Amino acid sequence: MSQQALTVTTSKQKLQGHVALLFANMFWGMMSPVTKSVLLGGDISPLALSALRIVGGALLFALCSLILPASVAPRERIHRSDYLKLLCASLLMISANQGLFILGIGYTNPIDSSVMSSLTPMITMLLAAWILHFPITRLKFLGVAIGLAGVIILVTDNSGNANATNPLIGDLLCFGAQICAALYYVLFGGLIKRYAPFTLMKWMFLIAAFTYVPCCWRALADVPYARVPAVIWMELGYIVVFATCLAYLTLPFAQKRLKPIVVSTYSYFQPVFAAIVAVWLGVGDFGAVKMAATLLIFAGVYFVSTNSISRSGK
Repeated sequence: MSQQALTVTTSKQKLQGHVALLFANMFWGMMSPVTKSVLLGGDISPLALSALRIVGGALLFALCSLILPASVAPRERIHRSDYLKLLCASLLMISANQGLFILGIGYTNPIDSSVMSSLTPMITMLLAAWILHFPITRLKFLGVAIGLAGVIILVTDNSGNANATNPLIGDLLCFGAQICAALYYVLFGGLIKRYAPFTLMKWMFLIAAFTYVPCCWRALADVPYARVPAVIWMELGYIVVFATCLAYLTLPFAQKRLKPIVVSTYSYFQPVFAAIVAVWLGVGDFGAVKMAATLLIFAGVYFVSTNSISRSGK
């Protein structure tokens, strides 16, 4: 193969990676306002919604493992020594992360919740320094300081919270969700390296379906399924199919073609998509204060993400 043909192939693969990343982060970014729209309907509670997302995700990942080629959905076997680790990883990354995040959206506005999602690299770095004794450079420390300043402004800003019953509690719950995700990246780095992302998501969603969902049976029983409007079912379908399954399928496709710093940088698009859709659906406003806070958080995460060990995810 000629050098020119090799260059064209590489450029094509990079372009495919960028497109996949754009779609993955668009799916995740749009999830917050769509979730808020479902919750404002009043028929489905945050607990019920998180349970439905987990059940739907578990079923879709299981279906994908049967019909998709092994190059997309690897048929990996979990080693017996990793069973307990996988259980704990599922409790952190699926049950706690997604449960707290959706519960937080119920209290706050979707733009705040989406911005909070971009804090995962920063929190991961701090936990890695504390637990694994990873060194923190001055630039990363500066990034943490700038990012935390943005967080403080965001959680104390009361503008654009017409549909938020308790934005402070909601923001803190979303922040707690990112702590759970960061703990997953720090504590289960070996597990993440041993198995493909699809394999981990498939088994963690399945485990959550048997551990988290039974705890939500009363909330699920209270849903008046017969009277839920069709538009709410469509929004729920988006959350399960696009923001859960397809996003996690496209992310590893992009990770094979692009550098980690590029993958991390694309997470900045999530609040942008969240703001556009939130304003369009009428479930949030994006004023000057929120924009300033978001820019501070972006700047902080950028400094921290350079050579970071974390990977963004929902």
